[in-house]
Amino acid sequence: MRIPALTTQQMIEVDRLMIEDYGIDLIQMMENAGRQLAEQAHRMLGSVLGRKIVVLCGAGHNGGGGMVAARHLHNRGAQVQVKLVANPDQLKKVPAHQYRILQAMGLITDRDPDLTQADLIIDALIGYGLVGQPRDPIAEWIDRANVTRRPILPSMRRPAWTRQPARRVRTAFAR
Repeated sequence: MRIPALTTQQMIEVDRLMIEDYGIDLIQMMENAGRQLAEQAHRMLGSVLGRKIVVLCGAGHNGGGGMVAARHLHNRGAQVQVKLVANPDQLKKVPAHQYRILQAMGLITDRDPDLTQADLIIDALIGYGLVGQPRDPIAEWIDRANVTRRPILPSMRRPAWTRQPARRVRTAFAR
């Protein structure tokens, strides 16, 4: 069954309904999204055991989902490196919680990852809240990922939420 793409406004409403009407907390939604992202990475690679995976995370909820995926992949035996492409002080509440978990696990480093050595790059930089083109440093890391020609798994398919005609968004391309 093909799932239809949602607009930004529809996604905002879905999130509101989940939290306000159904009582599903944001941390639960982030955990589910991150676990599914890790599962997709596993399917792409066949196995993640010993594989080098770089997770590029922004400061928003999409970045928090990427951090959850990093934890799950690490627990499955992947060599995970997380790059937060933001100041940790910019993190929203729930992604900040995920960040502290990864710090405790030793998965956060100040060192820039060598994307050319990654078996997989997970792009969790921006989500449906983006307005206009990504700006640096996010745009720089998107470009860095794209030039590597390494497999990229976006946490969110950007064309699915950029349905406005003639609107082009710089994005990491899934390969």
